[in-house]
Amino acid sequence: MSSEARLVDTAFTTYQGPRAGRLAAIWSLAHWSALRALGARRGWKAKVIPISLTLLAFAPALVVLGLRAILGSGSVSRSVANAVPYSDYISTIAIVVLVFSVVITPELVCPDRRDRTLSLYFSTAIGRLDYVLGKIAAALMPLLLVTLAPVLLLYVGTVLFSVHPVGYLQANWLDLPRIIVSSLIVATFYGLVGLAISSLTSRRAFAVGGYLAFLAISTVMGGVLSHALNARYFRLLAVAAAPIRAGQGLFPKYSDPGNISPVVWGSTVVEVCVVAVIVLAVRYGRDEG
Repeated sequence: MSSEARLVDTAFTTYQGPRAGRLAAIWSLAHWSALRALGARRGWKAKVIPISLTLLAFAPALVVLGLRAILGSGSVSRSVANAVPYSDYISTIAIVVLVFSVVITPELVCPDRRDRTLSLYFSTAIGRLDYVLGKIAAALMPLLLVTLAPVLLLYVGTVLFSVHPVGYLQANWLDLPRIIVSSLIVATFYGLVGLAISSLTSRRAFAVGGYLAFLAISTVMGGVLSHALNARYFRLLAVAAAPIRAGQGLFPKYSDPGNISPVVWGSTVVEVCVVAVIVLAVRYGRDEG
């Protein structure tokens, strides 16, 4: 028997369906990439960590709102409401956000390099810039789930539990844009840094290790140098804290142990994000994966 395979009766036809355009292609890439990173269409083991971390991110808001529902609208209930201010929420769950970004971002880009599917993407309507934009959006969506959504839940719940909800909104409506912008700062920072580091390797384990090493080493160096040399600005080397501090600076009564302005923290965030964008541009501007 012959071992040769033959393809017969092959016919090709043009695509007659709807053509949604470039933005739809980017959205499709971002949408399905984000779902895959969260464990969609994968085994239950891939879903456990993202779901657990998401629940942990919501835990402070759920505890505060649950206690307020039990205690009513008395002074004790108001004290509970102030236990986790909007400005400090992300710093309270900072470890959860960090681990979540470490879990999510490598899953967005490493499999494409490992399976050598980048050339397949670029042979379709998805260009290199489209791919990068889609992956950035794919990183932002899950990260906003653990940075923005819990604080919004706390804000809405606080309004509903207030004695005068309309009066609370009138007095605290500026907290809403502050919450949104601060959450976007944190999500964008961790998303870009995670994608940039993950783009350097096809191995997810290496990406996770490199991401953790980058944040841990910079934090230790910043702390050691600032104490040893008594120079507060060495604290800026602790880049993991930069987006959180910058976001807190949007709220009144901002305070920093080293008296570093939120503008300075914000400039650090911008600088690191620019470097991350350059890394992504270099990696996907020439590399076929």
